[in-house]
Amino acid sequence: MKKISTLVILMLAALTTSKLYAQESSDYKKFAIGIGLEGALPVSGINAAYSAGGGVTLRATIGLDKSSAITLTSGVIAFAPKSLGGGVNLKAEINIPVKAGYKYMLADHIYAIGEAGMTFAKVYASAGNGQVVSATGSNFTYAPGIGVQFGGFDTSIRYEGYSGAGFIGLRIGFNF
Repeated sequence: MKKISTLVILMLAALTTSKLYAQESSDYKKFAIGIGLEGALPVSGINAAYSAGGGVTLRATIGLDKSSAITLTSGVIAFAPKSLGGGVNLKAEINIPVKAGYKYMLADHIYAIGEAGMTFAKVYASAGNGQVVSATGSNFTYAPGIGVQFGGFDTSIRYEGYSGAGFIGLRIGFNF
């Protein structure tokens, strides 16, 4: 809980100390939408049941000035299960994150990003009689990261955490 509080305070401080108005010159992109391929490596909580994940995300970026922007990110990330034994036969976990955040350019082409929101998850498992059963849930999500941006090409790495679980995410995308 302390990590979540710290992240929220840092994001609010960054928002309130940045320029929240558009500059008169148009030397920055005021709006961009990007699509990205995601790779995910479970590191806590879900790493006992899942080995790796991947998916696709969309990210809208609304420029505030040359060095800062608000982000809106959503997509689908699926996790492949490990063999657990003991009669447990997981099929997959599907996560749909919906996050808003703040992106700040630290230097030319290098940025820090912090996002928070909700992840909607659905877990699929075999019932043992040929049927597949599922369970759904949602959790608060936070995702601090760092990235590199050259023109439309955008790549970033982040830790995405929620409800005692988390993964290291790598996003390779292109912004239009």
